[in-house]
Amino acid sequence: MDAEIIIPVVLFTSTAAVLIVIRKFMNDERLALIEKGGDANIFNRKAITFPAVKIGLLLIGAGIGILVGNMISVAGLVSEEVGIFSCLMIFGGLGLFISYFVEEKFRNKEENK
Repeated sequence: MDAEIIIPVVLFTSTAAVLIVIRKFMNDERLALIEKGGDANIFNRKAITFPAVKIGLLLIGAGIGILVGNMISVAGLVSEEVGIFSCLMIFGGLGLFISYFVEEKFRNKEENK
């Protein structure tokens, strides 16, 4: 058989197998908790997330990273690819890091109410 056929089949089969195993172990964990008299409602608790803030700060960080990377490459400190790619990753990560602290601050405020 050709690799063009084998690779997608193996990819989808392994992904389905992993999802089935994860779901099975989640159910086993819930059943064990219920058998011990625990409350299974802890699995239904919804986390407060802010996808708009996370995506917005990621894009702001990426934009700043591209700008700074371009300035570094124009200054001749590093090549264009290295400067833009590294600054893009650094500032994008900083944007996600900041969004984590924004979400934590809001969660703490909500829990104190």
